[in-house]
Amino acid sequence: MKTGDASYIKQLNRKILIKEIIKNRSLSRSDLARITGLNKATVSSQVNDFIEEQIVIEEFDNKSNNRGRRPIILKINGMAGYSIGIDIDANHISVLFMNLNGKTFEKFSVEVQFDDLIQATKHLIDHLTPLVEKFNSIYHPVKLIGITVGIHGIVNDKEEIIFTPKQEWSNYDIKSQLEQAFHTKVYVDNNANLSVFAEQVFEDPMANLFCITLYSGIGLGIISENEIYRGYQGFAGEIGHMVVESNGLACPCGNKGCWELYASERALAEALNISSCKTSLENAILLPENKDILNEYLHYLAIGLNNIINIFNPEKIILNGAIIHGHFSLITEMTKRLHSKMNSYREIRLSKLGEYSCVLGGAAFALKNFYEIDTINFSAYGYFGE
Repeated sequence: MKTGDASYIKQLNRKILIKEIIKNRSLSRSDLARITGLNKATVSSQVNDFIEEQIVIEEFDNKSNNRGRRPIILKINGMAGYSIGIDIDANHISVLFMNLNGKTFEKFSVEVQFDDLIQATKHLIDHLTPLVEKFNSIYHPVKLIGITVGIHGIVNDKEEIIFTPKQEWSNYDIKSQLEQAFHTKVYVDNNANLSVFAEQVFEDPMANLFCITLYSGIGLGIISENEIYRGYQGFAGEIGHMVVESNGLACPCGNKGCWELYASERALAEALNISSCKTSLENAILLPENKDILNEYLHYLAIGLNNIINIFNPEKIILNGAIIHGHFSLITEMTKRLHSKMNSYREIRLSKLGEYSCVLGGAAFALKNFYEIDTINFSAYGYFGE
């Protein structure tokens, strides 16, 4: 066997093993050999490397019912390092810190009123710098392994921000600014892509998955064969700018009658003439005098959803929004409006991850790239309950 071939096989085995250790949460070396089909010598050699790198730890299984000597199990060492997920929206920036075990240990939101992304980025760096210094001293030796930024707009396949309809930001390289500030790998993606990735990582480890985000705008994240579907140059999923009224309201994108002008939660708040905060919306939609406005909102939501179902024929669609998150009855009312005999899907369900799905997906995406695996599965960890 050539040296190059041996190196490739070793790297491939490493990916297989680390992926199974993450997925199973804790297991023995013999379990790992049985699950992967690799021989025990290969498993032992690779595990020893993981332990030396301090990304995996061994400990006695305290839950074992076997008499005599307790088995030794392997786990990811959550304290070895961490990642950061960032969500930059119209007027706030959300940030989440996640350890190597996929567990959130810090999260916060910062209000921003800046007209340009340069100011917002500087503000973000000022907030992050003392926290990164603090957590680098706690989570080591690996420390900060990567940052992923979610943008509510168009991000191309080169991770460049092309345009954000609400702020009209364009052609700004936030990636290099954060890399220079924190000396780590930085990834930039559309927020809907990161949201569907979070759903796959923490709740639904399916090879094909759809998630629609409904907050200030509407985005569609698509997982296809375990890959985020990005389309030509990365523009896929801008479903909020699908036209549902041919001569409707003018949209900053240049079209008229875009779906998100009628079916986003921001549009609902504007129709109700209230603030877009969750509490205000929840109270308003329950008032009898707002029934017609809510029905119109659900009407337009169903139009767009009907189009998505007919185009993609998805098995499962996840809806993620602040209001729909707390009102399952809205799903029932909306699905009643899906009249087409052509509609075919197995399930439409609410997201359990809510407004932090983008930052969860961002932090998990950085972890996936750190481990150099194609998928990452924390669904067995039970971080998010019913």
